[in-house]
Amino acid sequence: MAETEMYTGIVTALLNKYADPILKGVAGFARDGWEKFKVDFDVAFCKYLKNAVEKYGKIKTILYRTEPKSINDFFECPNLHKERACMICGNSIDNLFDISNFIIIQGSGGIGKSTFLKYLFVQEVSKKRLIPVFIELKDLNSMNEDYEICDFIFQRLYDLGSTIKKEYMDYALQSGCFVFLLDGYDEVSTLKRDTFFRKLDRFCDRYSNNYFIISSRPYSEFVEFQRFSVLRLCNLSKEQALSLVRKLEFDKEIKSRFLAALDAGLFERHRSFASNPLLLNIMLLTFDNYAEIPEKLHLFYSNAFETLYSKHDATKAGYRREMQSSLSYDSFRKVFAYFCFVTYYQSKYEMTHEELLSFLKKVSKSINTVDFDAENYILDLVNSICVLYKEGVSYKFTHRSFQEYFTAIFLRDLSDQSMKKMGLELIRKDYYRASHDSVFSMLRDMAEQRFEQNILLPYIIEFDASIGVNDGTDKYDLYFQSMSPQIEFEVFDDKNEIQLLMYDDFRENAIGFIYHMARYYRRPRGKTYKKQTRQADDMLKDFLIEKRDYRVGEQLEAINFMSDPEVYSLIKASWLGEWISTMLELKNILESRKKEEEVDLTGLLLE
Repeated sequence: MAETEMYTGIVTALLNKYADPILKGVAGFARDGWEKFKVDFDVAFCKYLKNAVEKYGKIKTILYRTEPKSINDFFECPNLHKERACMICGNSIDNLFDISNFIIIQGSGGIGKSTFLKYLFVQEVSKKRLIPVFIELKDLNSMNEDYEICDFIFQRLYDLGSTIKKEYMDYALQSGCFVFLLDGYDEVSTLKRDTFFRKLDRFCDRYSNNYFIISSRPYSEFVEFQRFSVLRLCNLSKEQALSLVRKLEFDKEIKSRFLAALDAGLFERHRSFASNPLLLNIMLLTFDNYAEIPEKLHLFYSNAFETLYSKHDATKAGYRREMQSSLSYDSFRKVFAYFCFVTYYQSKYEMTHEELLSFLKKVSKSINTVDFDAENYILDLVNSICVLYKEGVSYKFTHRSFQEYFTAIFLRDLSDQSMKKMGLELIRKDYYRASHDSVFSMLRDMAEQRFEQNILLPYIIEFDASIGVNDGTDKYDLYFQSMSPQIEFEVFDDKNEIQLLMYDDFRENAIGFIYHMARYYRRPRGKTYKKQTRQADDMLKDFLIEKRDYRVGEQLEAINFMSDPEVYSLIKASWLGEWISTMLELKNILESRKKEEEVDLTGLLLE
């Protein structure tokens, strides 16, 4: 009873506010007609608001798949960005309508567009200022072509309990007392979008005093929505991500560890995922089993792709995004893996439609077992799975990490010989990218033994030969010269101390790949090791300052170290020296692991 009274109070307040505009705007609307209108309007929209809040004020998510939860309990309000403008806080419709009465909210899959619109709906109900009407545009797919927007809206209101007469609805629309929240333009069938746009444009012309917000994934065609201002839903900041996780109902111990990991660096290392609400939920969901995300990153990417492929849309009742390519999940993944490798090899992270078609035709020729139409496949990549998005005339990866993950999948599924050929070619093509992207680290996690024997060991052998390791020269010296490490001093004013910084200058050098792979084979770095390393670094710093009179800001080249036996000896004891030692040992380590894995199986054939 109290709830009904609340909604009655909301509608009554709105009626009192819009009485004059309605009476002035509608000729021949007599006072007795107004009283009848009030009663009808009150009853009709009281029921609608009650049912709509129940439906849209609670949602299911990846975490809450069996029981819907109130949006206000876990929603973290995002910021929005207008092109070449400052950030806009999304916690109030007022902030949006300061820009325009006509707004498009766009964002990538899983970033929370639908949830954001539902949040605005619930907030507007509590404000008692406008009547919010939430419309799921996917419902247009079942409408005949001769529908009108007004009829479509009227039917949606009727479905949720409204009993208002059509003539009264027209009176209310002319008064401008509505805010229409139109969710999921991208879920409207491609064949019906043009029709919808034309009819919406006419509706806006006729009832321009009302307010309109459309949500969608990015589309270049928004240029045609001339009266609409386009705002981009921003990714979560670190503080927002932490706040969101704190609100989620989840195992307390797991959530506590996850929050600590996020705060300690996990967010920065995986910002593209941790800043996306959907993917952040997946990270939490999988954190208990795969807490060491850098080591098991491919498992997270696999889960994330699967979620974008199926689970996200499965949370929307009555809707399943149509797949134009008609491929099975495995076939779709296989095609995408080939596509990612080809584009990654050519360093293509952005491409025209023609280039995209060309890449897919290459893939089609290479995969004899999968028959697909390139145009339909593009539609699925952009509109269904949303791993690509269109910006102007270009297509871009929604998350470039997916390109890296599926490149690793492609390499994993090759024969040993092909893996070696393609893997080494990728490294040679761009040493820096091979060292810093996650392709080879994920491949190592997926197929450790095959990666070591087909790629890493052959590469070390090839590199050693290129620098002349076999000519009797000390291997440590050759590696050290190839790395060209530098040392410089920096003053930390807050600590009032001089810090010795050692860094490498081999970003474009071949040795960089070995350097970065060595981290998987370094000895455990316990407290004793860290203490010894700090002591060695301090001894080097003090020696350079006190004995060699090196000054703050001065850069020391590798040749200086090697020509000074005392300095060179101190460097070998530092963290850099220990790292080089691991690199030197890698060949022997891998050859030893290869022998261990070459098990004699002949005994199995004996009776």
